[in-house]
Amino acid sequence: MKHVFIINPTSGRQDPTQGLLPRIQQAAKNTGEECLVEITAYPGHAVELAARYGKSGEKVRLYACGGDGTLNEVFNGAYPFPNVQVAHIPCGSGNDFIRNFGMEEQFINLGEAMRGEAAPIDLMMVNGRICAAIASTGLDAQVAYGIPTFRRLPLCGGQMAYNLSIAQQLLGKMGKRFTVEIDGIPLPTGEYLLAAVCNGAYYGGGYCAAPNSSLEDGLLDFVLVNRISRLKIASVLSLYKKGGHVTSQGKVAPGLEGIISVHRASRIGIYPAQEGDLFVVNADGECFKAPYLEARVLPKAGQFVLHQPAAAQWKKQKQQIIV
Repeated sequence: MKHVFIINPTSGRQDPTQGLLPRIQQAAKNTGEECLVEITAYPGHAVELAARYGKSGEKVRLYACGGDGTLNEVFNGAYPFPNVQVAHIPCGSGNDFIRNFGMEEQFINLGEAMRGEAAPIDLMMVNGRICAAIASTGLDAQVAYGIPTFRRLPLCGGQMAYNLSIAQQLLGKMGKRFTVEIDGIPLPTGEYLLAAVCNGAYYGGGYCAAPNSSLEDGLLDFVLVNRISRLKIASVLSLYKKGGHVTSQGKVAPGLEGIISVHRASRIGIYPAQEGDLFVVNADGECFKAPYLEARVLPKAGQFVLHQPAAAQWKKQKQQIIV
């Protein structure tokens, strides 16, 4: 099998390339496997690279060396090709997707990555593109969309840019009026703070939107938060971040009835109440404007490489579910 490391030099706080190259060379020497390195030069480049290797027909393992956005691009390029396995070497600021399998440290060892096993996982199709973890719209997506603007300001780093983007949203109009369809069944049009369509559990740098989600059940977890007062936002989002808004039985936590609703489905559609209005959509950390958010699950559509410790944990979890 060919091993190709696709490195995003803009991921994280500093270019990971120089740190990764000697590690890749050493891993190739230790395993005796063929290793190639590709460095992305522009947004979307990882999609093109993954598709190019997929079209070759040769069995290949592609390592997304970057954050969740880089992994998203590699999944998008690899998705149509059964000869491609996708692995992840986390070099980003959030690295939310791998939280579904264990701690980030389990994914850093390149030798274990090359010896790892590919497991079939569900993916989502969101507005015509592949999404691995979570797609959302509303307050969280608008905050993420605004962060790059503040990052361009002097002395305005990651956390400061995030805080300023939150402040901007809290000072503006809260909530958006839209209609939701769950497996084709419409809910009443209403004012909502945010909506998250979840294949995985985590997004946004550690927010646990769907603590009971599974990457192999063929279903999506959907979380809908009604518009609430600014005074309530902090307490509700605090629970939302920790996954405390949902019980282990998949019910809304006590005290949040009427504020949050949770659903499971294979298709979700979100449409603005006012024709011509646009949403900010956040898909695996990548933000864009769209006239709707449509998501459907793609059962077992991805081949994701689990490093040795994570693979053992994944098998144990599956055995417990079967029992």
